[in-house]
Amino acid sequence: MRPPMQRKARHGLGLYLLAFQVMNVGLDKIPPVTLATIAAQVAIFLEVGDLERWFPSASAVCISPFLVWQRKQWMRLIFATFYHAHDLHLYYNMISFMWKGIMLEKKFKSIYFGYLLAVFCAMTSLMYIGVNMVLSLILDDPSYETSCAVGFSAVIFALKVLTTHYTPPGTQYVLGFIPVPSRMVFWAELVIIQLLVPNASFTGHLAGILVGLLYVKGPLKNIMDIVLPSGLFSQSTFFIYRFGFESYADSSGGSGTTPSAPMPDYDEYTGGLSDEEQLRYAQQESLHQNIGSNQNSNRMYPDLDDLRQRRQQRFQ
Repeated sequence: MRPPMQRKARHGLGLYLLAFQVMNVGLDKIPPVTLATIAAQVAIFLEVGDLERWFPSASAVCISPFLVWQRKQWMRLIFATFYHAHDLHLYYNMISFMWKGIMLEKKFKSIYFGYLLAVFCAMTSLMYIGVNMVLSLILDDPSYETSCAVGFSAVIFALKVLTTHYTPPGTQYVLGFIPVPSRMVFWAELVIIQLLVPNASFTGHLAGILVGLLYVKGPLKNIMDIVLPSGLFSQSTFFIYRFGFESYADSSGGSGTTPSAPMPDYDEYTGGLSDEEQLRYAQQESLHQNIGSNQNSNRMYPDLDDLRQRRQQRFQ
């Protein structure tokens, strides 16, 4: 998040850099919710169609305790998150979000990741209001109540907490040379960004970290899972992909689908591997099994019918 600027440069280097990076990664490599979120924020920045009516200026949508809590302008809680005052502000935020989105959307699947983004957008704004009100009381500084900010940075910091939580512990290098334990890297980035970019919203970034910690360490994930369980889509998708479903007819004559074996534990089979790694491993394993059982065969690829029979026998 950043303090608002009255006018924004709509056609600058940041937009060209963002377009280049997205095309370099490949549109087909960016999951749909991540890509749609980036496209929506670019459209808002460029004031496509009638969006200028909803996002006329930074001062019209920025978020502060005074405007939200005292003036009851609740729509700012959402609008401020998607507004960027400068093209480079948009570029840095979207590039950072793209890599986190690729990882997390792949893990959670698109439906839950979209749900996660919606909750984080609201929660980081509310947390920003709360943090500024608390600091205003503790420090007896009314400027925290009128401090107004825009941008997606708070959500990105919340996602950063998740990416470090779901990757193996180790050491990361901030700025390329400062070693930091991976579980603490977001705290280091919070301080370093503030030193390098003094006009960045420290409390906005802090709010994002706190929301992320509430998800991985606190009750937020459990509360969200009441509405939409985080493992629902990843487990069912993996089961369909790896084992398949077979049709059945029940005793009443109805039809439906049922798994050919009880639902396996997702983590037990994936071992933390990505979808591509799982597919590559399965292909290699199948090829080795086929070569071992068909040494006299000249086939280069595994027999798919034989592979299906082996899997059915394994889970009967």
